[in-house]
Amino acid sequence: MKISIQFAALAVAAAVANPSHAADTFAAVGARATLSVEYRFEAVGRKDDKTDLREWRVKRGADVVAELVAQKPQPLSGMQPPEAAQMAKLQQQQAQAQKMSTQMAPMMADVQAILARCGDDEKCIERETMKLGASMSGTAQLDATLKTGRETAAVMQPGADRYQRWQGSTQKASYTLDESWHVVHADPICMTLPKARCTHDMVRKGGGDIAPTPSIAQVEIDVQAGTMMLQLPVPLAALAYVETHSTDEPPGTHDTTTPKGPQNDQLPLRVTTDGKSNPALLKIPLKGGWRSQSGEQVVPMGAGSWHGASGDGGNLVVRWRFVAS
Repeated sequence: MKISIQFAALAVAAAVANPSHAADTFAAVGARATLSVEYRFEAVGRKDDKTDLREWRVKRGADVVAELVAQKPQPLSGMQPPEAAQMAKLQQQQAQAQKMSTQMAPMMADVQAILARCGDDEKCIERETMKLGASMSGTAQLDATLKTGRETAAVMQPGADRYQRWQGSTQKASYTLDESWHVVHADPICMTLPKARCTHDMVRKGGGDIAPTPSIAQVEIDVQAGTMMLQLPVPLAALAYVETHSTDEPPGTHDTTTPKGPQNDQLPLRVTTDGKSNPALLKIPLKGGWRSQSGEQVVPMGAGSWHGASGDGGNLVVRWRFVAS
């Protein structure tokens, strides 16, 4: 008989779980929760030298509320790798499964031979199986097989449930975008203007609701370690805005003509320093009951973190709150 690694991976011995946590520690399967997140990015700056002046002001924000559904509690985490003790137990289970498979190989070969002889004849299968059992009674092979079976049952005994994951279902979001930059420069194209300087201003405005979408949000409670793992939701649509330029730069002096009048465009809300679309997993210690948790983190975005302007980047402030029924 072949025991799958997948089956072995679902079991963790009681030694790696805390038996003091009763089943009512967890929420009922299918229970609902919300994970609300506020994203606030701001960058304000000024650079001035002998010839050029650059000023910028950027404010971007988004609010996301994800609905989550409680999954069945499990001995192993679905959001992080097994711990050392858990991995050791999994390896023990895999070794035991292989031992059981090897021990039972001769018996399984005999059973397969019976099926080949009898085909769909159930009486034949029953008769030949009884003969096989009688022939093995009291033999060393049967004793060894039964011993290995008992060992396997003990090793494969699932441990106490330790984790409960909450899977995102749907989410709703809204956003605001308000930014501008002001540039005075001494490009040679500006020689005919007063003080041989050109001025270029840009304003962006946007905001509103984002249509409900499926959510990537996840939360997992570890009742033994007293920790929570979070995958925060993000707006799953680009942020639309209207961009308006005004400048006295002479026409025909740029490879790309400066747009005239309001222009529609869009951009994603950047939430990570390295530009990845999803924030990294957060692991936090629980404070009080796990059904209500909140936190805040500040993400330095670095220079050039906002599209269309130059200068130093600002900080993204992320505030989140998890509430389960």
